[in-house]
Amino acid sequence: MRLSQLFLIPALLAATSPPPPPPSLLNPYISNGRFDPGDYKWLRGRFAHASEPDRAANEAIEEWEKRCFAASRAESRAELAALGINSGENLDTVPPRDPICSEVSASPWPLNLDDWESFAHDVLIVRPIAQAYLSAVAAAETIAAPHGPSLSDWINARAMGEQMLRSGIAWAGGNQADSPVLTTQQRAILISQISIAIVQRDHANTEWLKGLVAAKGWPRRSIVGDGAAGVAWLLAQHADADPAFQLRALRLMEPLIPLGEVDRKNYAYLYDRVMLKIVGRQRYATQMTCKGGRYVPQPLESEGLVEKRRREMGLGTLREYEQQMVKVVGACPAASPTTKPVGR
Repeated sequence: MRLSQLFLIPALLAATSPPPPPPSLLNPYISNGRFDPGDYKWLRGRFAHASEPDRAANEAIEEWEKRCFAASRAESRAELAALGINSGENLDTVPPRDPICSEVSASPWPLNLDDWESFAHDVLIVRPIAQAYLSAVAAAETIAAPHGPSLSDWINARAMGEQMLRSGIAWAGGNQADSPVLTTQQRAILISQISIAIVQRDHANTEWLKGLVAAKGWPRRSIVGDGAAGVAWLLAQHADADPAFQLRALRLMEPLIPLGEVDRKNYAYLYDRVMLKIVGRQRYATQMTCKGGRYVPQPLESEGLVEKRRREMGLGTLREYEQQMVKVVGACPAASPTTKPVGR
């Protein structure tokens, strides 16, 4: 990094504003830096026949969310600028850096906003199911926790909770044989509770990985093994609230590819995820969208070079990737009104 860039970093960060504190209505739901949606009464103002104080409180929460998102985008743009990247008007899909803001924004949807009593009843039905699942995740994490000094074990252990929670989204959505029998609104509440837990795990994993990388550099295959090296990539892949760290991870991985210390496929997936998000273009067509009944790549750096670049990274052809998407995700609707982003 140039000396001028080093001096630029504090100046850019000083120009950004810290995220605003949550509205007082949310304070009873926040403990030790974590948000628990509880009875969801903080959502009452969104429903029909809400009182004026409830509506005003909801407007305050929505305004806080907007300010929180804006502060996070400004911080990320400043950090990316210090790394030589002009993100322009991108980052609109990046979740807030502040985990509380991101957790609150994971509220249930769709909802029947005409019937608060029905929603409150559904919360009572779903909450024990969510608590049981989250308790099972915590128990699995405890069992899998490392007890020795092995760096590989410590890295591998970070994947347990986040993978169980992501599998839990499919389970909550009714896409597994043992999924609970729930209504659409009840599923939305369950997905919301698991999504909040995912935000918490991703934030904790990102901060842990940042500390590890700062102290020891990027985890190499020859040091931690293939499995742990893959988990390190996975944690970076899911560090979406911190695109500047994702970019730094990408740059640390790149020179290790010719040494065989990094899986080139993993690098390709992270490159596309990061660059599509911060500059609006991907290189290897790993990020697809469902459009007109087919999976097609989101915007590319060069359509003419994509197949060559995929071969260089050990990826199959675009046609093979599309077929894989159909098997894993399911076929695209023949006439979809909106695009549907898909990718690892």
